[in-house]
Amino acid sequence: MRIAYVVTQYPPNIVSGLGRYAEEITPHLARGHQLTVFTLNNGRQPVFEQRGAVSVHRPLGRLIAAAIRRRRPGRPRRAEFILHAVHIMASNWRYVRQVWRTGRGQRPDLVVLHDSTNFLCGLLCHYLLRLPVVLHVHTTEHRAAPQRTIASLLRVLSAVERWLGRIAQRVVVATPEMREHLTATGWAREKVDVVCLGGTFERLLADPGFDRERLRACAAGRRTRLGIAAGEPVLLFVGRLVPHKGIFPLLAAMPRAAAAVPGLRLVVVGDGDVAGVRRVVAGTGLAGRVVAPGEFVTGRALLEHYELADACVFPSSFEPFGLVATEAMAMGKPTILGDGFPRVFLGDPARPAARFVCSTDPDDIARAVIAVMTDPRLRAALGERGERLVRERMSWARAAEATLAVYRAAAFHRGPAGAGGP
Repeated sequence: MRIAYVVTQYPPNIVSGLGRYAEEITPHLARGHQLTVFTLNNGRQPVFEQRGAVSVHRPLGRLIAAAIRRRRPGRPRRAEFILHAVHIMASNWRYVRQVWRTGRGQRPDLVVLHDSTNFLCGLLCHYLLRLPVVLHVHTTEHRAAPQRTIASLLRVLSAVERWLGRIAQRVVVATPEMREHLTATGWAREKVDVVCLGGTFERLLADPGFDRERLRACAAGRRTRLGIAAGEPVLLFVGRLVPHKGIFPLLAAMPRAAAAVPGLRLVVVGDGDVAGVRRVVAGTGLAGRVVAPGEFVTGRALLEHYELADACVFPSSFEPFGLVATEAMAMGKPTILGDGFPRVFLGDPARPAARFVCSTDPDDIARAVIAVMTDPRLRAALGERGERLVRERMSWARAAEATLAVYRAAAFHRGPAGAGGP
């Protein structure tokens, strides 16, 4: 198959789980197929490059390139949002124009879109080029941001999402929970396929050359740089500092947890509302107990953060899948998850692989943190079960195989792909 793969993040431009997802699955999708990625250019990347078997196009107009390069960190948030939206729309138009210019005989068999941000490309490819479209729904605008007050804008975005869902041959989601959410809001259930993802650290941990002892030494050095003494228990949070990730209920739970767990330190890894986090920390007397550098971390640095942690907590009220859970569990770390995570991470309810909590209840989060941090046997059991669950049930090769089955069904109009989950 010739596949045009449209995604806003692609290496080296990774700022969230979507970028890590694209990085992990595309090499598998490109095996035996012609995969062309169309993605955003931050103004400092080549407009074309070949990454293994994957062709990557990052078109960039001169005006947008100049604006991006001159963008200042202090620019107002609204201006940043408008610039980003214009950048996406202009890039989408250039993707379509590039596909158009390839000529009928060389055009892709299908166009794959990731989320509604690339709606212009999807609609033009469907109506103008008459190409089949597959839509990957990682999140939905109104579900990811229930606290926003810009209701009219969210209604427009939701309408665009439903429009894409109608014109798409197939819709791919990562969890049964997301499929149920879409069908409850009017999407056609028979078009939605569930494809479970793999784990972020799958390739690394399977590498025979992976040196865990060296990682432990590097993590110890990082712990020292963060000002955490040896022997102090560390709880780790990784994620954007936004309300639906549960960071603020977690901070509200920390005074009670810190009183019950001597020396407890919370390390917060992620960007977003850093100022809001710091205000809460200062207002609740958590200074010294919470370490929040306020930056997005990936690669080796992220691995070291997981290694230095005694347990991980991600109290999200909504997660389209939750790659942070695969990361923590793959590293054998006991993991506490908010009720927005899919139940695939629970495993056997009688012998759970993770501890689930009510994401909006600081007391429930505090109880779980205290239970995990004060019970060595519970920590060991959760760590062992979580590591086994990720290793045995989550594979990028299987995810790619199921995804390609959906693509074939869409490209050649064969109806349901049979790749749906439970």
